[in-house]
Amino acid sequence: MGAFRSIVLVWALLFMPTTLLAQQAVAPAVFSALNNAQKAQQSGDLTSARNTLTAALDKAAEGSIELALIQQRLGYVAIAAEQYPQAIDWLNKALAQDRLDADVARQDRLNLAQLLAVQERYSEAARLLETERRNAPLELEQTQLLVQCYSRMGEYGKAIPLAEQVVKADAGADDVWYQLLVGMSYEQGQYARAAQWQKVLLKRHPARPEHWRQLAGLQSQAGDQRAAAATLRLAHEGGMGLTRADLDNLVALQVNAGAPWQAARLLEALLAQQLLPTDTARQERLAQLWTLARDRDRARAAWAALANGSNKPDHWLRLANIQLEEGDWSELLTTLQRAQNGASNQQRQLIRQWEGYARSAIENNS
Repeated sequence: MGAFRSIVLVWALLFMPTTLLAQQAVAPAVFSALNNAQKAQQSGDLTSARNTLTAALDKAAEGSIELALIQQRLGYVAIAAEQYPQAIDWLNKALAQDRLDADVARQDRLNLAQLLAVQERYSEAARLLETERRNAPLELEQTQLLVQCYSRMGEYGKAIPLAEQVVKADAGADDVWYQLLVGMSYEQGQYARAAQWQKVLLKRHPARPEHWRQLAGLQSQAGDQRAAAATLRLAHEGGMGLTRADLDNLVALQVNAGAPWQAARLLEALLAQQLLPTDTARQERLAQLWTLARDRDRARAAWAALANGSNKPDHWLRLANIQLEEGDWSELLTTLQRAQNGASNQQRQLIRQWEGYARSAIENNS
Protein backbone atom coordinates (compact mmCIF):
# COMPACT_ATOMS: atom_id res chain seq x y z
CA MET A 1 0.00 0.00 0.00
CA GLY A 2 1.07 3.65 0.24
CA ALA A 3 4.75 4.27 0.96
CA PHE A 4 5.57 5.62 4.42
CA ARG A 5 7.20 9.03 4.42
CA SER A 6 9.64 9.64 7.24
CA ILE A 7 8.57 12.28 9.71
CA VAL A 8 11.05 15.10 10.07
CA LEU A 9 12.32 15.11 13.62
CA VAL A 10 12.81 18.51 15.20
CA TRP A 11 14.26 19.29 18.57
CA ALA A 12 14.98 22.52 20.35
CA LEU A 13 18.55 22.93 21.45
CA LEU A 14 18.44 23.29 25.17
CA PHE A 15 20.34 26.39 26.29
CA MET A 16 20.51 26.34 30.06
CA PRO A 17 19.75 29.86 31.38
CA THR A 18 22.55 31.20 33.54
CA THR A 19 20.07 32.14 36.26
CA LEU A 20 18.98 28.50 36.52
CA LEU A 21 22.59 27.38 36.67
CA ALA A 22 23.22 29.81 39.47
CA GLN A 23 20.20 28.52 41.36
CA GLN A 24 21.65 25.01 41.19
CA ALA A 25 24.81 26.07 43.05
CA VAL A 26 27.20 25.10 40.29
CA ALA A 27 30.90 25.48 41.01
CA PRO A 28 32.14 28.86 39.68
CA ALA A 29 34.73 27.36 37.32
CA VAL A 30 32.19 25.02 35.75
CA PHE A 31 29.58 27.77 35.64
CA SER A 32 32.00 29.94 33.70
CA ALA A 33 32.86 27.10 31.32
CA LEU A 34 29.20 26.37 30.64
CA ASN A 35 28.46 30.05 30.07
CA ASN A 36 31.42 30.49 27.69
CA ALA A 37 30.55 27.31 25.81
CA GLN A 38 26.97 28.44 25.38
CA LYS A 39 28.10 31.79 23.96
CA ALA A 40 30.49 30.04 21.58
CA GLN A 41 27.76 27.68 20.44
CA GLN A 42 25.31 30.51 19.87
CA SER A 43 27.90 32.29 17.75
CA GLY A 44 28.43 29.11 15.70
CA ASP A 45 31.89 28.25 17.03
CA LEU A 46 31.21 24.64 17.92
CA THR A 47 34.86 23.66 18.12
CA SER A 48 35.54 26.30 20.78
CA ALA A 49 32.42 25.26 22.70
CA ARG A 50 33.47 21.61 22.63
CA ASN A 51 37.05 22.38 23.71
CA THR A 52 35.86 24.56 26.58
CA LEU A 53 33.55 21.85 27.86
CA THR A 54 36.09 19.06 27.43
CA ALA A 55 38.64 21.02 29.45
CA ALA A 56 36.05 21.48 32.21
CA LEU A 57 35.42 17.73 32.58
CA ASP A 58 38.43 17.37 34.89
CA LYS A 59 36.94 19.98 37.22
CA ALA A 60 33.76 17.96 37.86
CA ALA A 61 33.44 14.99 40.17
CA GLU A 62 31.61 11.80 39.22
CA GLY A 63 27.94 11.96 40.28
CA SER A 64 27.97 15.75 40.55
CA ILE A 65 25.60 18.27 39.03
CA GLU A 66 28.63 19.89 37.40
CA LEU A 67 29.54 16.73 35.49
CA ALA A 68 25.92 16.17 34.45
CA LEU A 69 25.66 19.72 33.06
CA ILE A 70 28.96 19.50 31.16
CA GLN A 71 28.02 16.16 29.60
CA GLN A 72 24.57 17.47 28.78
CA ARG A 73 26.02 20.54 27.06
CA LEU A 74 28.50 18.37 25.13
CA GLY A 75 25.50 16.38 23.92
CA TYR A 76 23.80 19.48 22.53
CA VAL A 77 27.00 20.73 20.93
CA ALA A 78 27.24 17.35 19.20
CA ILE A 79 23.64 17.72 18.01
CA ALA A 80 24.46 21.13 16.56
CA ALA A 81 27.40 19.51 14.75
CA GLU A 82 25.11 16.66 13.56
CA GLN A 83 27.32 14.19 15.38
CA TYR A 84 24.40 12.12 16.58
CA PRO A 85 26.16 9.01 17.94
CA GLN A 86 28.34 11.24 20.14
CA ALA A 87 25.28 13.22 21.21
CA ILE A 88 23.55 10.01 22.29
CA ASP A 89 26.56 8.98 24.30
CA TRP A 90 26.90 12.34 26.10
CA LEU A 91 23.18 12.63 26.91
CA ASN A 92 23.13 9.09 28.26
CA LYS A 93 26.10 9.93 30.49
CA ALA A 94 24.48 13.13 31.71
CA LEU A 95 21.22 11.37 32.56
CA ALA A 96 23.10 8.56 34.31
CA GLN A 97 24.38 11.11 36.87
CA ASP A 98 20.74 11.48 38.02
CA ARG A 99 21.37 15.06 39.09
CA LEU A 100 19.45 17.10 36.52
CA ASP A 101 16.23 18.89 37.31
CA ALA A 102 13.24 16.55 36.67
CA ASP A 103 11.73 18.66 33.89
CA VAL A 104 15.12 19.14 32.23
CA ALA A 105 15.90 15.44 32.47
CA ARG A 106 12.54 14.58 30.86
CA GLN A 107 13.26 16.91 27.96
CA ASP A 108 16.70 15.37 27.57
CA ARG A 109 15.20 11.88 27.44
CA LEU A 110 12.66 12.98 24.82
CA ASN A 111 15.44 14.54 22.75
CA LEU A 112 17.48 11.39 23.22
CA ALA A 113 14.57 9.35 21.84
CA GLN A 114 14.55 11.52 18.73
CA LEU A 115 18.28 11.02 18.29
CA LEU A 116 17.90 7.26 18.62
CA ALA A 117 15.17 7.30 15.98
CA VAL A 118 17.35 9.34 13.64
CA GLN A 119 20.00 6.63 14.07
CA GLU A 120 17.35 3.98 13.30
CA ARG A 121 17.57 2.58 16.82
CA TYR A 122 13.80 2.38 16.92
CA SER A 123 13.42 -0.19 19.67
CA GLU A 124 15.49 1.89 22.14
CA ALA A 125 13.64 5.05 21.17
CA ALA A 126 10.27 3.37 21.65
CA ARG A 127 11.20 2.05 25.10
CA LEU A 128 12.32 5.52 26.16
CA LEU A 129 9.15 7.17 24.86
CA GLU A 130 6.92 4.55 26.48
CA THR A 131 8.64 5.16 29.81
CA GLU A 132 8.01 8.88 29.51
CA ARG A 133 4.42 8.25 28.41
CA ARG A 134 3.78 6.32 31.60
CA ASN A 135 5.07 9.25 33.65
CA ALA A 136 3.14 11.97 31.79
CA PRO A 137 1.22 12.33 28.52
CA LEU A 138 3.34 12.83 25.43
CA GLU A 139 2.89 15.87 23.23
CA LEU A 140 1.63 15.38 19.69
CA GLU A 141 5.10 15.44 18.10
CA GLN A 142 6.37 12.85 20.54
CA THR A 143 3.38 10.60 19.87
CA GLN A 144 4.13 10.92 16.16
CA LEU A 145 7.69 9.81 16.84
CA LEU A 146 6.49 6.78 18.79
CA VAL A 147 4.20 5.84 15.90
CA GLN A 148 7.13 6.08 13.52
CA CYS A 149 9.24 3.84 15.73
CA TYR A 150 6.59 1.13 16.03
CA SER A 151 5.85 1.35 12.32
CA ARG A 152 9.50 0.90 11.42
CA MET A 153 9.67 -2.05 13.80
CA GLY A 154 6.64 -3.63 12.13
CA GLU A 155 4.66 -3.49 15.40
CA TYR A 156 1.52 -2.18 13.71
CA GLY A 157 -0.78 -3.31 16.51
CA LYS A 158 0.92 -0.78 18.80
CA ALA A 159 1.34 1.89 16.13
CA ILE A 160 -2.24 2.02 14.84
CA PRO A 161 -3.99 3.21 18.04
CA LEU A 162 -1.34 5.89 18.51
CA ALA A 163 -1.64 7.02 14.88
CA GLU A 164 -5.40 7.26 15.37
CA GLN A 165 -4.74 9.52 18.35
CA VAL A 166 -2.60 11.73 16.10
CA VAL A 167 -5.29 12.29 13.47
CA LYS A 168 -8.01 12.76 16.07
CA ALA A 169 -5.91 15.36 17.86
CA ASP A 170 -5.12 17.26 14.67
CA ALA A 171 -7.92 17.73 12.15
CA GLY A 172 -5.40 19.11 9.68
CA ALA A 173 -3.00 16.18 10.00
CA ASP A 174 -0.93 15.63 6.89
CA ASP A 175 -2.05 13.01 4.37
CA VAL A 176 0.95 10.90 5.36
CA TRP A 177 -0.81 9.93 8.60
CA TYR A 178 -3.86 8.63 6.80
CA GLN A 179 -1.67 6.84 4.27
CA LEU A 180 0.20 5.31 7.18
CA LEU A 181 -3.06 4.18 8.81
CA VAL A 182 -4.23 2.67 5.54
CA GLY A 183 -0.94 0.84 5.04
CA MET A 184 -0.60 -0.48 8.59
CA SER A 185 -4.24 -1.61 8.73
CA TYR A 186 -3.73 -3.40 5.42
CA GLU A 187 -0.61 -5.14 6.73
CA GLN A 188 -2.65 -6.29 9.74
CA GLY A 189 -5.27 -7.74 7.39
CA GLN A 190 -7.81 -5.18 8.64
CA TYR A 191 -9.09 -4.28 5.19
CA ALA A 192 -12.37 -2.72 6.31
CA ARG A 193 -10.48 -0.49 8.75
CA ALA A 194 -8.03 0.46 6.00
CA ALA A 195 -10.95 1.32 3.72
CA GLN A 196 -12.38 3.70 6.32
CA TRP A 197 -9.11 5.65 6.46
CA GLN A 198 -8.83 5.56 2.68
CA LYS A 199 -12.23 7.28 2.55
CA VAL A 200 -10.69 10.22 4.41
CA LEU A 201 -8.02 10.56 1.73
CA LEU A 202 -10.67 10.28 -0.96
CA LYS A 203 -12.77 12.98 0.70
CA ARG A 204 -9.71 15.23 0.84
CA HIS A 205 -8.73 14.60 -2.78
CA PRO A 206 -11.80 13.42 -4.70
CA ALA A 207 -10.25 14.25 -8.07
CA ARG A 208 -7.43 11.72 -7.71
CA PRO A 209 -8.29 8.46 -9.52
CA GLU A 210 -5.76 6.47 -7.49
CA HIS A 211 -7.76 7.10 -4.30
CA TRP A 212 -10.90 5.67 -5.93
CA ARG A 213 -9.00 2.63 -7.18
CA GLN A 214 -7.41 2.02 -3.79
CA LEU A 215 -10.70 2.36 -1.92
CA ALA A 216 -12.41 -0.09 -4.27
CA GLY A 217 -9.50 -2.49 -3.88
CA LEU A 218 -9.67 -2.35 -0.08
CA GLN A 219 -13.45 -2.83 -0.07
CA SER A 220 -12.99 -5.81 -2.33
CA GLN A 221 -10.28 -7.23 -0.04
CA ALA A 222 -12.68 -6.77 2.87
CA GLY A 223 -15.23 -8.90 1.02
CA ASP A 224 -17.65 -6.06 0.34
CA GLN A 225 -17.88 -6.49 -3.42
CA ARG A 226 -21.07 -4.45 -3.77
CA ALA A 227 -19.41 -1.48 -2.07
CA ALA A 228 -16.35 -1.90 -4.30
CA ALA A 229 -18.52 -1.90 -7.41
CA ALA A 230 -20.46 1.12 -6.14
CA THR A 231 -17.19 2.99 -5.55
CA LEU A 232 -16.04 2.22 -9.07
CA ARG A 233 -19.39 3.33 -10.48
CA LEU A 234 -19.13 6.67 -8.68
CA ALA A 235 -15.58 7.06 -9.98
CA HIS A 236 -16.74 6.25 -13.49
CA GLU A 237 -19.64 8.70 -13.31
CA GLY A 238 -17.31 11.32 -11.87
CA GLY A 239 -15.04 11.11 -14.89
CA MET A 240 -12.09 9.65 -13.03
CA GLY A 241 -10.85 7.98 -16.18
CA LEU A 242 -11.15 4.41 -14.93
CA THR A 243 -10.88 1.99 -17.85
CA ARG A 244 -12.25 -1.48 -18.33
CA ALA A 245 -8.69 -2.69 -17.89
CA ASP A 246 -8.63 -1.09 -14.41
CA LEU A 247 -11.76 -3.01 -13.45
CA ASP A 248 -10.56 -6.28 -14.94
CA ASN A 249 -7.26 -5.83 -13.07
CA LEU A 250 -9.14 -5.42 -9.79
CA VAL A 251 -10.79 -8.79 -10.40
CA ALA A 252 -7.40 -10.27 -11.32
CA LEU A 253 -5.93 -9.04 -8.03
CA GLN A 254 -8.42 -11.18 -6.13
CA VAL A 255 -7.56 -14.18 -8.25
CA ASN A 256 -3.83 -13.65 -7.71
CA ALA A 257 -4.48 -13.35 -3.99
CA GLY A 258 -6.03 -16.83 -4.04
CA ALA A 259 -9.60 -15.60 -3.58
CA PRO A 260 -11.58 -16.79 -6.64
CA TRP A 261 -14.92 -16.56 -4.84
CA GLN A 262 -14.33 -12.90 -4.01
CA ALA A 263 -13.17 -12.33 -7.59
CA ALA A 264 -16.38 -13.87 -8.90
CA ARG A 265 -18.53 -11.78 -6.56
CA LEU A 266 -16.74 -8.63 -7.69
CA LEU A 267 -17.04 -9.47 -11.38
CA GLU A 268 -20.72 -10.29 -10.88
CA ALA A 269 -21.26 -6.90 -9.20
CA LEU A 270 -19.38 -5.04 -11.94
CA LEU A 271 -21.49 -6.73 -14.60
CA ALA A 272 -24.67 -5.98 -12.67
CA GLN A 273 -23.66 -2.32 -12.38
CA GLN A 274 -22.97 -2.34 -16.14
CA LEU A 275 -19.45 -1.13 -15.53
CA LEU A 276 -18.24 -4.02 -17.65
CA PRO A 277 -20.04 -5.37 -20.72
CA THR A 278 -21.82 -8.70 -20.30
CA ASP A 279 -20.06 -10.29 -23.25
CA THR A 280 -19.27 -13.93 -23.78
CA ALA A 281 -15.67 -13.60 -22.63
CA ARG A 282 -16.63 -12.13 -19.25
CA GLN A 283 -19.50 -14.55 -18.78
CA GLU A 284 -17.03 -17.35 -19.34
CA ARG A 285 -14.65 -15.71 -16.88
CA LEU A 286 -17.41 -15.53 -14.28
CA ALA A 287 -18.33 -19.18 -14.80
CA GLN A 288 -14.67 -20.19 -14.56
CA LEU A 289 -14.27 -18.25 -11.31
CA TRP A 290 -17.31 -19.90 -9.74
CA THR A 291 -15.88 -23.26 -10.81
CA LEU A 292 -12.46 -22.40 -9.39
CA ALA A 293 -14.13 -21.30 -6.15
CA ARG A 294 -15.96 -24.67 -6.04
CA ASP A 295 -19.29 -22.90 -5.77
CA ARG A 296 -21.04 -25.56 -7.80
CA ASP A 297 -24.51 -24.08 -7.71
CA ARG A 298 -23.38 -20.77 -9.16
CA ALA A 299 -20.94 -22.44 -11.55
CA ARG A 300 -23.67 -24.75 -12.81
CA ALA A 301 -26.06 -21.87 -13.36
CA ALA A 302 -23.38 -19.82 -15.11
CA TRP A 303 -22.37 -22.60 -17.52
CA ALA A 304 -26.00 -23.48 -18.21
CA ALA A 305 -26.75 -19.85 -19.12
CA LEU A 306 -23.73 -19.73 -21.40
CA ALA A 307 -24.51 -23.05 -23.08
CA ASN A 308 -28.15 -22.17 -23.69
CA GLY A 309 -27.07 -18.85 -25.17
CA SER A 310 -24.21 -20.06 -27.36
CA ASN A 311 -25.06 -23.76 -27.94
CA LYS A 312 -21.29 -24.39 -28.05
CA PRO A 313 -20.12 -27.91 -27.18
CA ASP A 314 -17.37 -26.43 -24.96
CA HIS A 315 -19.98 -24.78 -22.72
CA TRP A 316 -22.21 -27.87 -22.64
CA LEU A 317 -19.27 -30.04 -21.66
CA ARG A 318 -18.30 -27.68 -18.81
CA LEU A 319 -21.85 -28.02 -17.51
CA ALA A 320 -21.71 -31.76 -18.05
CA ASN A 321 -18.51 -32.00 -16.00
CA ILE A 322 -20.28 -30.48 -13.00
CA GLN A 323 -23.24 -32.82 -13.43
CA LEU A 324 -20.82 -35.75 -13.65
CA GLU A 325 -19.13 -34.72 -10.39
CA GLU A 326 -22.50 -34.37 -8.68
CA GLY A 327 -23.89 -37.63 -10.07
CA ASP A 328 -26.86 -36.05 -11.87
CA TRP A 329 -26.98 -38.87 -14.40
CA SER A 330 -30.24 -38.11 -16.16
CA GLU A 331 -29.41 -34.44 -16.59
CA LEU A 332 -25.91 -35.40 -17.67
CA LEU A 333 -27.28 -37.54 -20.51
CA THR A 334 -29.51 -34.68 -21.68
CA THR A 335 -26.60 -32.23 -21.60
CA LEU A 336 -24.30 -34.61 -23.48
CA GLN A 337 -26.90 -35.02 -26.16
CA ARG A 338 -26.97 -31.26 -26.67
CA ALA A 339 -23.15 -31.15 -26.75
CA GLN A 340 -23.09 -33.40 -29.84
CA ASN A 341 -23.84 -30.58 -32.24
CA GLY A 342 -20.57 -29.20 -33.60
CA ALA A 343 -18.38 -31.32 -31.30
CA SER A 344 -14.88 -32.25 -32.41
CA ASN A 345 -13.76 -35.87 -32.65
CA GLN A 346 -11.97 -35.56 -29.32
CA GLN A 347 -15.10 -34.07 -27.72
CA ARG A 348 -17.28 -36.82 -29.21
CA GLN A 349 -14.98 -39.42 -27.67
CA LEU A 350 -15.36 -37.74 -24.28
CA ILE A 351 -19.14 -37.55 -24.74
CA ARG A 352 -19.34 -41.30 -25.42
CA GLN A 353 -17.17 -42.03 -22.38
CA TRP A 354 -19.36 -39.94 -20.07
CA GLU A 355 -22.54 -41.38 -21.54
CA GLY A 356 -21.20 -44.81 -20.64
CA TYR A 357 -20.57 -43.68 -17.04
CA ALA A 358 -24.06 -42.23 -16.77
CA ARG A 359 -25.90 -45.27 -18.20
CA SER A 360 -23.88 -47.64 -16.05
CA ALA A 361 -24.70 -45.61 -12.95
CA ILE A 362 -28.39 -45.52 -13.79
CA GLU A 363 -28.45 -49.28 -14.36
CA ASN A 364 -26.64 -49.93 -11.07
CA ASN A 365 -29.10 -47.76 -9.18
CA SER A 366 -32.21 -49.25 -10.74
